Amino acid sequence: MALVYLGTDFRDTALASLEHFERSADEILVALKSDGSPLDGVAVLATCNRFEVYFEASEFHSSVDFASEVIANKLNKTTDEIKGTLKVLYADAVPKHLFSVAAGLSSMIVGEQEIAGQVKRSLGKAHRLGFSSKALNQLFQKASSVAKLVTNTTNLGASGRSVITTALELADKKLQGLSGKTALLVGTGAYSRVSLAAMERQGVEKIYVFSRAGRAEKFAETHHTQPISKADLVETMAKVDLVVCASGNTDPAIDLQLSKEVADLRARRGIRQDLILIDVALSRDVEPLVGSVAGMFVIDLEELKQHAPKEHRETIKSAEAIVNAAAAEFEEQSASNSVDLVLAALHAHVGIWVDREVDAVRRKSGDDAAVDVEKSLRRVANALLHAPSVKAKELAMAGNHEDYIRAVKLLFDIQIGDRSDEEN
Repeated sequence: MALVYLGTDFRDTALASLEHFERSADEILVALKSDGSPLDGVAVLATCNRFEVYFEASEFHSSVDFASEVIANKLNKTTDEIKGTLKVLYADAVPKHLFSVAAGLSSMIVGEQEIAGQVKRSLGKAHRLGFSSKALNQLFQKASSVAKLVTNTTNLGASGRSVITTALELADKKLQGLSGKTALLVGTGAYSRVSLAAMERQGVEKIYVFSRAGRAEKFAETHHTQPISKADLVETMAKVDLVVCASGNTDPAIDLQLSKEVADLRARRGIRQDLILIDVALSRDVEPLVGSVAGMFVIDLEELKQHAPKEHRETIKSAEAIVNAAAAEFEEQSASNSVDLVLAALHAHVGIWVDREVDAVRRKSGDDAAVDVEKSLRRVANALLHAPSVKAKELAMAGNHEDYIRAVKLLFDIQIGDRSDEEN
């Protein structure tokens, strides 16, 4: 059995595409464990910034093909498109990746802490559905402990913040406080929900919502917002203090012409305060030239990079060292567990031979003779198995256990967990 990762994140895939992945995540998870699935365990980590599938399987290529096909079907994509989008990691690269993700080292804002809870919840969902496996449980539980260790022993977690939180802090300074202010939210996807929650925590009093896809009304039914139409966009932008864009579409939601109309209307009404536009979409919801319009102040990802918490190089190095050490420890333990299973099977296999010989002696020469023969054979068996057992542990420590395991299976014709020898 081996652990496999199949996924992508904000660095390689637009937020709008990641939103499609996230919306279908539950269906994908269920389909990955459908009847006939080659996966022994599977968990899906889907957020507004990443889509990741972790699974355990005995055969690498067929399991990756199966998972890619399932995901493609659920997203109405071709398998080749999915394979071109999702990165594949295997064996020891998997724990290192997940531990880095859980610790916040792979986030937009390095050190943000929201992801640790998302990792934990993804395992919980797999467990509730009966889709987790022993190896996946150990992997995700270790990831959670690594995240806690990084938070408690470095400054990374203490100062880690989400992208929208950092952006709102900048807006708070510009507006001299967000409490009691009004805002327009552009977009109704996953990151829009995160942005809405962050604004509510900051005390924003009234929040309008606009969706180019026509989902504002539906969004407002379950979120404390007031939907507006495209016809109301200029008027709404002219009266709010803040606009937060998180739709992640391929073309800007707010272009130069729209921003000029809004700026002119605000100027005619005597509004001197700049309109703050926060754009946290990787594909840009706000056209770059909007920032040059008088009365418009844009906070985008480039701006956030300049104001995001600057972690000292040594702090990041310390966090990375924790992740690397934990990944090495996890692999060492996994190798040891694999060897232990093989050794247990080997001891049981030899034990069956001893039992058969003892039974034959008992039938021929009686119980007393059988006792003496059993003691002798047990000593011989233990002596013969001592050197292979020690060597197996050494190979596991060095990471060279797979060849040993294959050799034992081939030489003795045994399978892990196979009890057929006892039944013959």
